[in-house]
Amino acid sequence: MTIFRQAHFPAAHRPPSSSDEPLVSVLICNYNYGRFVGEAIGSVLEQTYRNIELIVVDDGSTDDSRQVIGAYSDRLRAIFQQNGGQGAAFNSGLAEAHGEIICFLDADDYFHREKVARVVRAFAEHPEWVQLAHNWISVDIDGRPMGRNPVRRFTRGDIRTLLLRWGRYGWGITSGLSYRRVVLERVLPIPKRPRAADTYLTATVPFYGQVGGIADQLMYYRVHGKNRRARSDNLPYLLQQREDTCVCINTAARDSGLAERFDIRCDGDYRGFKALESGGGSWSDAFGICWLSLREFAALRRKPAEALARLAQRLGCVLLPPEQARALLRLGLQGYVRSRLLGAQAPSGKSS
Repeated sequence: MTIFRQAHFPAAHRPPSSSDEPLVSVLICNYNYGRFVGEAIGSVLEQTYRNIELIVVDDGSTDDSRQVIGAYSDRLRAIFQQNGGQGAAFNSGLAEAHGEIICFLDADDYFHREKVARVVRAFAEHPEWVQLAHNWISVDIDGRPMGRNPVRRFTRGDIRTLLLRWGRYGWGITSGLSYRRVVLERVLPIPKRPRAADTYLTATVPFYGQVGGIADQLMYYRVHGKNRRARSDNLPYLLQQREDTCVCINTAARDSGLAERFDIRCDGDYRGFKALESGGGSWSDAFGICWLSLREFAALRRKPAEALARLAQRLGCVLLPPEQARALLRLGLQGYVRSRLLGAQAPSGKSS
């Protein structure tokens, strides 16, 4: 694993754009990640693919981020703005981007050196794709790989039916997402809600073209205290996220001329969260969620281990005592089982 340090970055060089080497805009959005943003910047400047413009948006940081970003002022375009959230930062950066392809990078993550080259090649090989996801390697706060890093399966093709039936598909995370500029122009600007701008993009872009995914692990995802939302027990946030996704899907369906709409009652996660919010559900509720989930997993071709973990979470929200259900959400299935076997007290979750 390459660790990028400030002292070794070459000056960025951008040769003339051509059909074989399209301009790629990499957009880094930063908020109080002065500790990490230099490594993110360096991973872009050391790409093997050279026809890149780098745009860094600082969303009102109060740490030393501005000084760190300023050290690279001749090798990137910096935007410093008042804090407005991820969507506002994306909008500001995209307004300045000129690339045919847009790659996103969270300031606490960093790219593999072949990332952009591989993304460009994948888009060239699949002209029908408008959104591309790839795999990643999870690392700790110091950049050390964390245990197993399984290769995830991403949904490919026209996935509008999946979104309208199940409200989801196999998509990637922000730093593993890339887009053709022409499709982003169809869905911008990004609204204030949902709070996660990548949720908006992954829920709306597929209504304007096919999506793709590759198995390559082209990014390092840093796991630390501020980005564990996937295992949050913050019910208001989790419910709002699913409700906002529903709105995004149905708005995009309407705007693209489709008559169908997504029914949030077909969202297994949402039904589980609602049961937990009310203090638990019945065996009848659990059976309904189980039957719904099995059909969803088959349609999305979930891997057995992934399907089991998701089903356990949903059923746990319905059948477990509330505090145990929250522990399951915080720890994941393996962590929850381990804590129960060892008799360890589950740590409290971090609010999102």
